[in-house]
Amino acid sequence: MRQLIVFFIILLNFEQADAHVGHNKNLRSLSFDIYRNGAYAGFHTIDFNWGKDGSVEVKNVIEFGVKKLGITFYKYQSVGTETYNAAGKLVNFNSNTDDNGKPKFCNIDLKKDKYEVNGTKFKGEFKKSFLISSYWNHDIVTVPYQLSGITCKVTEQKVSFIKEEDFKKLDQTFKTRIFDIKGKDLDTQVWFDQKTRMIVHQVLHRKGKWEYKLKSYKLNK
Repeated sequence: MRQLIVFFIILLNFEQADAHVGHNKNLRSLSFDIYRNGAYAGFHTIDFNWGKDGSVEVKNVIEFGVKKLGITFYKYQSVGTETYNAAGKLVNFNSNTDDNGKPKFCNIDLKKDKYEVNGTKFKGEFKKSFLISSYWNHDIVTVPYQLSGITCKVTEQKVSFIKEEDFKKLDQTFKTRIFDIKGKDLDTQVWFDQKTRMIVHQVLHRKGKWEYKLKSYKLNK
């Protein structure tokens, strides 16, 4: 019960403090090393290009591979770009992915009060509250749905607050809040820094344990 009360207090704080991408305006870039079952697999970089009016373009690049006996038997490459207007609202998203030789894509466009979605797993209009599953935006814990940045697959999610934790990385200590996010084929935990609100760590469980470990970051002055 105590965790539930704390979770609602945290959500309230998120909503009162500009519940959109504007509160990430101090971010320039994030870089993560990706590990699978303890072994290095690849990287994930996130770059933020801020406009003077507060609009922003966010580019995600992910590359990793899975090896067995020293031989890479699975390769994955994905590039996705999110565009938000000055009000912090998603207006466009597009991605292309090579999933071990299988092409996948996701395109999302805001048309008046609804989104037109065209992707590998979903095509049609979507009017419900959602965020892209890139996880850099901590408001992911406040919405009932996420759309896969790879295929546009719609997933209804259940979010639980786990705890606050001093998380040590890059020779510094981040005061973080940890959330558990679950849904169909979805089981992940995310660590958000309370000061900058940036994601500093992620653990994803799917065909093994995947960890996104913060390698570097840059903030706007």
